[in-house]
Amino acid sequence: MTSPSKPDLSALVKSRLATPREMRIEADAAAIGAAILRQLLPNSAPGGDYPLRMSSLGSCAKALAFKFRGVPPDGRVIDGRARATFAMGDMAEQLLVTTLADSIGELGDGWKLSGYREEGQALVSLDVELPEGTVTIPGHPDGTIEGPQGFRAVLEVKSASSYGFSRWEKAIRDGVDPWTPEEGYWFQVQGYMHATVTDLAYVLALCKDSGAIMGFWIRRDPHFMSMITKHLNLVTTTDPASAPRMLPNGEILGPVAKLSKKTGAPLKGHNSLHWRCAYCSHFRVCFGGRLDEKVETDYRGRPSRKLYLRA
Repeated sequence: MTSPSKPDLSALVKSRLATPREMRIEADAAAIGAAILRQLLPNSAPGGDYPLRMSSLGSCAKALAFKFRGVPPDGRVIDGRARATFAMGDMAEQLLVTTLADSIGELGDGWKLSGYREEGQALVSLDVELPEGTVTIPGHPDGTIEGPQGFRAVLEVKSASSYGFSRWEKAIRDGVDPWTPEEGYWFQVQGYMHATVTDLAYVLALCKDSGAIMGFWIRRDPHFMSMITKHLNLVTTTDPASAPRMLPNGEILGPVAKLSKKTGAPLKGHNSLHWRCAYCSHFRVCFGGRLDEKVETDYRGRPSRKLYLRA
């Protein structure tokens, strides 16, 4: 059962979407549209471009090292398909945030949503002390949830494929946290909580395939700063070429070994790289001329780039 201090905000959003009425807040349609159309403009990241951002804290150390040292990208290109995907994410964010802002008052006096993009999305920063000095990492939470008696929590909105959405739903049904250090988004939202000194965050998620909506609460983890400090120390003090291909949870992004148990011959998918590598802006820099790039169908039957390490 949800406690009064941790309400089911996804239920509010679903109820509001199911019952159209006049808006109780003054939603700026032009600002909402501008947030979506930013994909048509150059340098459209909120607050400007930074080599390290909270949204990338869950990324591979080597990929972050290339960006931090200003190594020119040579890998995944942000093409029209990617920008359309980003725009769909912006649309989902705007819809869910505006709907929550318009319905959260139904919880009673003192409940409101502030600091969301239409109001002027808040810029927060996290200072990480490293041997080379202090590194300041900026970020833009999707909003701040405010309640009675000084209650404050970070809002994070995500749109996900049916695969990711179903995985989070199953975790909730199984009574475990949907986001852990195995999930890259965990580091982003932990960064927001530590930057704003809040103990809670609420994730509001939309399934892009079905329109289903869900939500869950996350607590601030006291081990986050030590984990991210260790990770960023690899990023900032190591030459990018020798930085490990490692996630902040310690997972190594190496090739997949698939060999026949009978003959020892390579099977289909042998030496394929992690899906994160195919989405990296520096994968050719990272692996040099050792890659075979192929276009294969993904689990939905759609074309998708796959990377294979040559023997």
